[in-house]
Amino acid sequence: MESITAWMDKRNLTQAQAAEVLGTSRPRVSDVVNQKTEKFSIDTLIGFAQAAGKRVAIAIEDEPTAT
Repeated sequence: MESITAWMDKRNLTQAQAAEVLGTSRPRVSDVVNQKTEKFSIDTLIGFAQAAGKRVAIAIEDEPTAT
């Protein structure tokens, strides 16, 4: 979400302009900007990032073991 917000800031996009590029509504972009993570699936966020020209990588790591 921070990456999408930074992308908007770098390009001086309004929420309405970003919504057009991302293929969503302005209120959904507002939810991204306000980091309302519970309103989004991972698929949706990945799609937004890709539409913004971001490369997406997912890493799943084991928890560190206690020493």
